[in-house]
Amino acid sequence: MKSEKIKTIKESLFIKSFKLAKSNPNKIGLMVLFDVMFLVSLLGLQILFGYFARSLVVPQTRALAFIFIIFSLIYYLIIIFAYSFFKYSILYYIKSLYEKAEFSFKRLGQFYSLNTIIAGIFFAIMILFSFILANIKQTYAPFIFIFLAVPYLLFLYIVINISHSLFYKGAVIKESIKKSFEIAFTKIKVYRETILVTILTALFLWLLFFGSGYLIRLIASKNYNLYLNWYKYFRYASITVFDVVFYLVILINRISFYQIIRNFNFVRQN
Repeated sequence: MKSEKIKTIKESLFIKSFKLAKSNPNKIGLMVLFDVMFLVSLLGLQILFGYFARSLVVPQTRALAFIFIIFSLIYYLIIIFAYSFFKYSILYYIKSLYEKAEFSFKRLGQFYSLNTIIAGIFFAIMILFSFILANIKQTYAPFIFIFLAVPYLLFLYIVINISHSLFYKGAVIKESIKKSFEIAFTKIKVYRETILVTILTALFLWLLFFGSGYLIRLIASKNYNLYLNWYKYFRYASITVFDVVFYLVILINRISFYQIIRNFNFVRQN
């Protein structure tokens, strides 16, 4: 029985994706590099647009509101383009893990349109949630927020990864969006392992840090200065470990989502 469980774990989609990533360190390294470059560009955009925002001086309230809306729209469209550029490059390396792939930016514009449409859909859903939260008693608002936010973020994560994999496998924009929502809501068994790994990883890290923090407080409770020093280093270490481990899970999950699309052949053959 135990050997069967071990065999099942070894044959799981996540482990297969992990082994594939491990056997291709150069390609995985380039994926990480593109993610780092995106974060650097995001930070640069925040600094640049923050500078322009502070330099805006508009005396009329309506004019200020209008400029703020246009300014914010341009800002987010640029962020979506930067994200699309780097994610498109990462998808090339994911595809090349399974088959020979030719790198080309021929469909980058369409990929940008795909991400803009998805962002618009989920932004509209977010506005609807905000309206719901604004019209309920504040006592229940935090609980309703969690109840809505968790599935919202999960389905956003699923739809993005599935639609990207579908698109890079050859689907058009409309098909990528339609199929991604269809798979997300009707074919949970197909991707549940990938999501379960993400949830279990987050839960494990939370329990680990919660237990470690409690242990530090218990040991150093009689020495306040010692507690402050230990807690400071613990906080930095926990944030670093959480970010690194969670990022690695997300990196492997990208490969898993692409493998799911390959296995079930969700892209319509022309």
